[in-house]
Amino acid sequence: MATTSQHISQQFEKELQDIRSSVLTMGGLIEQQVENAQKALLTGDSELARSVISLDDEVNALEVSIDEECIQIIALRQPTAGDLRLIAGILKTITDLERIGDAVSYTHLTLPTIY
Repeated sequence: MATTSQHISQQFEKELQDIRSSVLTMGGLIEQQVENAQKALLTGDSELARSVISLDDEVNALEVSIDEECIQIIALRQPTAGDLRLIAGILKTITDLERIGDAVSYTHLTLPTIY
């Protein structure tokens, strides 16, 4: 019985680690969006501005995926204390990251008025 309990704990830790990795990936995509948006604004490169929008689609999909994973963990694993706080923090973080991505993606709207 101890082996099963240990396996479940390892699986739970892997699920949490996968979510952490996904959040870092999401943050990296947004960082790339910001860099591309800055370059697009400075150079007037409309193709680069369009790439910002396509990255936003990836960010949106990742946000939905992470949100679903967190909800599934809450429902199936019933995390307590620190794990529950971690998941709650991740849910808040991904919402904010997604909003940042949306704000950056509106950069393409300003290009025609600047150039």
